Amino acid sequence: MNRRYFLKQTSAMAALAVSGCSSPVDSAVKLERAAAERLGDFINKEMLARHIPGLSVCLISRSELLWQQSFGFADLDTQTPTTADHVQNIASISKTFTTAAAMQQVEVGALDLDADVNDYLPYSIRNPNHPDLPITVRMLMHHTSSLTDGAVYGAYYRCGDPDMSLGEWLEAYFSEQGQFYNRDENFLASRPGESYSYCNTSFGLLGHLVEVVTGQRLPDYSKQNLFDPLGMSSTAWMVADVADKPTTTPYTWVENERARGPSWGGIPLGVITSGGPTLEKPLKNGYSANCLYNHPNYPDGFLRTSLNDLSKWARLWLGDGSLAGKRILKPETTLQMFVGHSPEKGSDELQGLTWYSGGTIGGRRTWGHTGSDPGVSTAMLLIRELGLAAVVMTNTNGARPIDFAEEILREAVTEI
Repeated sequence: MNRRYFLKQTSAMAALAVSGCSSPVDSAVKLERAAAERLGDFINKEMLARHIPGLSVCLISRSELLWQQSFGFADLDTQTPTTADHVQNIASISKTFTTAAAMQQVEVGALDLDADVNDYLPYSIRNPNHPDLPITVRMLMHHTSSLTDGAVYGAYYRCGDPDMSLGEWLEAYFSEQGQFYNRDENFLASRPGESYSYCNTSFGLLGHLVEVVTGQRLPDYSKQNLFDPLGMSSTAWMVADVADKPTTTPYTWVENERARGPSWGGIPLGVITSGGPTLEKPLKNGYSANCLYNHPNYPDGFLRTSLNDLSKWARLWLGDGSLAGKRILKPETTLQMFVGHSPEKGSDELQGLTWYSGGTIGGRRTWGHTGSDPGVSTAMLLIRELGLAAVVMTNTNGARPIDFAEEILREAVTEI
């Protein structure tokens, strides 16, 4: 099967698709039927094995939708089918949005990647194990800041939107006088810039730096400078701001009375309810619904969007930082974000500015980001060299959507 046949043009979308991702062109392009059926069979089988209630996927090029299909249910009680318009939390893919906002401020000279974060803050953030060493903006994006997620991070998930501002949360967490300050739990023993350690709270700090230098709340700044220019009308940081959109119910799979992940700050979160995370409390087996929750540290993983909107975001990164004539970042800035270093010696993985690469498909390097939180798992995977991307959204955690994204891209690059 060659690529021209695999991606042959047709007058209609795939018959299997429930709904289609937005496309900036009139023509519709789809997978060759046999390839679409193989992917459909793979996804259906794995959804059953992995206990996934609903899933939506896209394969896109720089300019066109190549394939989209939705499976299962957005809500099990009402048997509402999942569609590409349903909105959900996308977890850590949110970090790519926070980073884009910060890089816009780097472009205009308001932020410096290698500046001490304390240059922008009214209080000091230092790792108490290395009080003389600065923590830079670049370190936040590289996950080398020596900041880490303490127990209070995992315990602070709440239904609805936060009752404290991002700045208040961060000062309480990182300032020595703050109520959540814990030198043993909030900081690593390693030196800033010395070693890789994935960190969520550092992206709350990155988002707050955007607020400080622009004088705007991150939700307002993002809407004005990211979402609206790209036509992402179903995208927002706050639950209340997408209350009028169709929303998926986030489900956690429970087996042997234990919730299937995730854990943050050493805490297994369980299911998010009106009382907060259930943590290690025994639960009823089967699917357990989470509330629609948020967190004071929301820039690290609490953006809400639809597959239709997220496909536009993926297309932006296949190009030069512009989409449909709307430029978000300069081409050289976009390229800079995908220059990586190896977090571990001898590893094929690369860490860029927030984006990371886990290896290659068909000899071409992939770049992307995944996300996992109670009731959601997401993946966005790009082959920038070929101008192809796969986007996967599921309404349960622990589903490993990166496996689906990789399978879709493997089909797409067959015999190119």
